[in-house]
Amino acid sequence: MKPSIQGAGAVDRNPIRTDGIDMNSSLKALEDRLGHEMKLFSYPARAWPLQHQAEDGTSMVDVLIVGAGQAGIAAAFGLLREQITNVLLVDRCDPGQEGPWVTWARMRTLRTVKELTGPDNGLPAAAFRSWYEARKGAGAWDELVRIPKEEWMEYLLWLRDYLALPVENNTSVERIEYAGEALRVTLETPRGSRVVVARKVVVATGIDGAGGPNIPDFAHGAPRHLWAHSSEPVDFAALKDKRVAVLGAGASAFDNTATALEAGAREVRHSVRRPRLPEVSALRYLEFAGFFRNFRMLDDARKLRFMRRYFALPTPPPADTLERCRAHANLDLRLSDGWTAMQAAGDGLAIATPNGTFEADFAILGTGFKVDLANVPYLAPLVPDMLFWRDRFTPGSDRVDTHIANYPYLTPGIQAVGRTSEADRALRNLHLLNGAGLMSEGPICTGINGMPWGVSALVQAISRDLFQADADVFYEQFAAYDVSDPNEGYKPAAVAR
Repeated sequence: MKPSIQGAGAVDRNPIRTDGIDMNSSLKALEDRLGHEMKLFSYPARAWPLQHQAEDGTSMVDVLIVGAGQAGIAAAFGLLREQITNVLLVDRCDPGQEGPWVTWARMRTLRTVKELTGPDNGLPAAAFRSWYEARKGAGAWDELVRIPKEEWMEYLLWLRDYLALPVENNTSVERIEYAGEALRVTLETPRGSRVVVARKVVVATGIDGAGGPNIPDFAHGAPRHLWAHSSEPVDFAALKDKRVAVLGAGASAFDNTATALEAGAREVRHSVRRPRLPEVSALRYLEFAGFFRNFRMLDDARKLRFMRRYFALPTPPPADTLERCRAHANLDLRLSDGWTAMQAAGDGLAIATPNGTFEADFAILGTGFKVDLANVPYLAPLVPDMLFWRDRFTPGSDRVDTHIANYPYLTPGIQAVGRTSEADRALRNLHLLNGAGLMSEGPICTGINGMPWGVSALVQAISRDLFQADADVFYEQFAAYDVSDPNEGYKPAAVAR
């Protein structure tokens, strides 16, 4: 029997067959193995959190997870293993469109090594490799270099469906308010608005969920149909035979350049502000268990020292992404070519740079994401009550310190911190498992590499708080416990004398 979170319903999915592989039977065998592994590690199997009621008498959910992508799925699975089952996930996207993988992620494969783990929560049968081998065979795994992004998404959906996670799609969060020490969440659903009161809210909305795209000031006056941020929908087929301009030195910017070239753009002028592309990915050094697990528990001074360097270092675009671009003769890569203005010119755009002005039919801004919780509508009302890093140190005027200052100051449990004791009691029940967590927690709140440690920290904090809130009631139940053991009344045989 499959495990399930309270209130869940199984989703019927028909896997696509692969020639020569009986995928239905191999996936069934994998699911049987996963069920066995979960049973092996299920003790103690009691769903233990006590049921709470809101002021209007309706039942609370223990945990509401905003976002049903990889982080939301991993968090829900971790809570399930902790026997915290009164959980609800909501996502604004259609089913199967959660996260970036089949929407705005325009690389061909994940950038991480194929051996990574993450959503599996430490169970071998739940790992991507087990799923991939069940679909395609062990030999296919040996030949795999990087994980195709579409297959990563299929894997996430398989795991979500097997666990029967209670996901409500096409559901967005309108606002979050205090409800005593709990949080009242207004949801906009296909059936209208409804309110959920949650003891805990986890915002698992990825790298783009802490403030949205970083749009340079020069873009705001340009006609909106002539440009897009790299995280927005782009009709690449419509760019065939068009002049495309792309700005940015990061991987996402080059992914968009490659996609435009492959779609038949007449030319792509790719502009980079830096005089040269970075070649050393120094941040790879930080990919070790000690850093992932323990950075969040450092003192503020050492966190600042690490993260000032972290944010100051450029990250090179992946070599395979550059090769995708360089395979096209109509790539025009310009260095020291930052944009200073962008405005309408005829049917297209005129873009100013220190090297002169050029024209394009469409522009794509690979300018990353900002951290600005006031720009997240449902979090904005809570922002005045939150503590931020700018409250913990005196920022310099440089770009790095200005960026750091905008991050919320979080506990090692990935929890918001209030400016007053009253606000703090409620805000400790808001967990920001997204881009907002980077400064306080390190790289464990977004991406896949640090996911196991981020989910572990989150689940531990939620479990601790739910238990401590009801510790007195648990004691009362313990003191009143008088259920007889099965061997009650057993009398040993008489001993012969």
